Amino acid sequence: MKAKTLVLLSGLIFAGASLASADQHPVPPNVIQNLPPQQQQCRVCHKQVTPKVYNEWAHSKHAIANVRCFQCHGTLEDFHKTPPLEKCVACHYHQVETMQKKKPGMVCWDCHQEHIFEFHGSGVKKIKTAKDFGVK
Repeated sequence: MKAKTLVLLSGLIFAGASLASADQHPVPPNVIQNLPPQQQQCRVCHKQVTPKVYNEWAHSKHAIANVRCFQCHGTLEDFHKTPPLEKCVACHYHQVETMQKKKPGMVCWDCHQEHIFEFHGSGVKKIKTAKDFGVK
């Protein structure tokens, strides 16, 4: 069952990628909604189809802080492949405000690799990640 679902999703991702606009999920929402609920979670597919992206996020400080995919990318109803800066503002208001004052139009991922955001600035101590607990 899992293998069939994975093959189906993989095929739909590659086939749908050319049909979807740049900021839509390549698998149409109605296809995802027809999967069993436990298979509708982002990690189920991304862990198999795009393990590099999944692992980047899984070992990030966002993952450790329990920030999940939908919090940045939205849900099936309001999905954004590239999150709008307003999503960052929800938790990082001061950083975004400072960045916009210094360089209007700049976005976080102009400097930070997406899914692997490293902390910088004064007063920030090293925060443990999954790697520190032996998770690969």
